[in-house]
Amino acid sequence: MNALRKIGSGFKLFMIVFSFVVNVVLVVVVAVLLLSIFDLKREVAVPLVGGLHGSFVGLDEATIDYTIPVRDSIPVVLNIPLQTDTIVTLTQPVPISVAATINLPGVGTLNNAQVNLQLPAGLQLPVHLDLNVPVNQSLDVELDVRAVIPIRETQLHDALENLQLLFEPLVRGLHNLPDNFDEAGPFINALLSGNGPDLLAGDGLPDPWPGYSQTAGLNYPLANAPAPAENLPLATGLVPVGGMPTADSLLRAELYAQGGPQAVNQRAAAVMAEQGIPASYFDGSYAESVRAADAAAEPLLVDATLLSGPLAPAAEQPPEAAAPVALTPAPDMGILPPPSGE
Repeated sequence: MNALRKIGSGFKLFMIVFSFVVNVVLVVVVAVLLLSIFDLKREVAVPLVGGLHGSFVGLDEATIDYTIPVRDSIPVVLNIPLQTDTIVTLTQPVPISVAATINLPGVGTLNNAQVNLQLPAGLQLPVHLDLNVPVNQSLDVELDVRAVIPIRETQLHDALENLQLLFEPLVRGLHNLPDNFDEAGPFINALLSGNGPDLLAGDGLPDPWPGYSQTAGLNYPLANAPAPAENLPLATGLVPVGGMPTADSLLRAELYAQGGPQAVNQRAAAVMAEQGIPASYFDGSYAESVRAADAAAEPLLVDATLLSGPLAPAAEQPPEAAAPVALTPAPDMGILPPPSGE
């Protein structure tokens, strides 16, 4: 029994000492954090959160400017209809022998007389051309295609705007928090009096993105050229979901007055469905839908003997090797990347 009392007493003493040590450590940590909290804000929180927000703003403001060299040979096979009136010049004398009926005064008529003439070189003759000109040759193409694409005018804008909405409340809140102990006193007094500052106020925020190390669109003459009407994108009315709901409702109060992003997007999707526009054109599944359409195309039949090894005469191939094998044609996706794993 005495042994148990001693063990219990020792354990009690250990817990007291341990609790005291933990409390002291916690007090020291809190004191250090309080003393360095403004340094942490300036050196860690603001650069990290502000850097992420600024990078997303920069991506949204970026413009792709790249020149694509095109070097290729294109086969041209066609018939060109040619119908025109023109003048041709003889390059050498042209003999002409024709049968004619000649009336000779005092002599009579000569039937089936043979007349030999010669058209001199340099003689100009009016002619009418009506023929098809066959063309079958390769045309060498050598040109440089410049593409200037503002990211803000593409679907990437929506994703980048949503990331901006996620970090913007944090950036504004950190900017409006005190930077030192001198500012902390009035800030705490204002909070205790119920007249705290608006942490989401955007006045005085620094420019989130300073600019780029190279230009985009410089000396590009087609920036204002109209695009074909049939290729213009259609505004769907969908809006980015945003970040933290409470902060987002303060930043986009007019949107939440309409029921919030989800309600607005549901109504916009319903309107698009009523117009007969498939969701794949605005929900991010465009590439998958195009690949699915290509996969549903008629398969290409290829002789199995072409799939491996050197070609042998057809008579020497076993009957079972000549069976056709169905292969799905490689999808022609234009600028779309191939599926992962290919």
